[in-house]
Amino acid sequence: MSNKKFVYKKGFLHFEPNEDAIITAYKRSLSMGILPGSYTKGAGNMVGCLGEVAVELYLRNSIYVGDTEFNYDFLYRKKKVEVKSKSCGGLPKLSYSAFINGKKSKVDGNDIYFFTRVKRDLSMVYLLGWLPSKEIDSVGVYRQKGDVDKDNFVFRSKGYQIIIDSLRKPKSIKKA
Repeated sequence: MSNKKFVYKKGFLHFEPNEDAIITAYKRSLSMGILPGSYTKGAGNMVGCLGEVAVELYLRNSIYVGDTEFNYDFLYRKKKVEVKSKSCGGLPKLSYSAFINGKKSKVDGNDIYFFTRVKRDLSMVYLLGWLPSKEIDSVGVYRQKGDVDKDNFVFRSKGYQIIIDSLRKPKSIKKA
């Protein structure tokens, strides 16, 4: 895959996937099957895989290991990077949130979480930012399935909600 230009505007890096990126994400999504605990029953695989492809292209010299490792997607500068993606209808706002499904204080064996939003029609990936895994407890709010946030969003699974504005900017990962 060739590196596609990333454009910074309105607070995020924007990546418009080309045909190669879509094909790579599709192939990865097919090989995943339905992950344990998936409330979308596998329908979110393409969103997750396209987010991974965008981060892979952004982090030059990263090594994709998501096909052999369950707890992280890439090795980047000797760090284990897990990509978390959510679908969206359009440009996210800094007040929106990112999410990590799972148990409270769960250690997943990664060093960094990198967050993306992927438009439902797969035409754009927004690279939101990242956090070291050890900061998730202090930056995120742990939510239970069924909890409702200030925007009346009902959580479909338990995990950490992190406000996008509290993430580190994407380009700062290159200095981490």
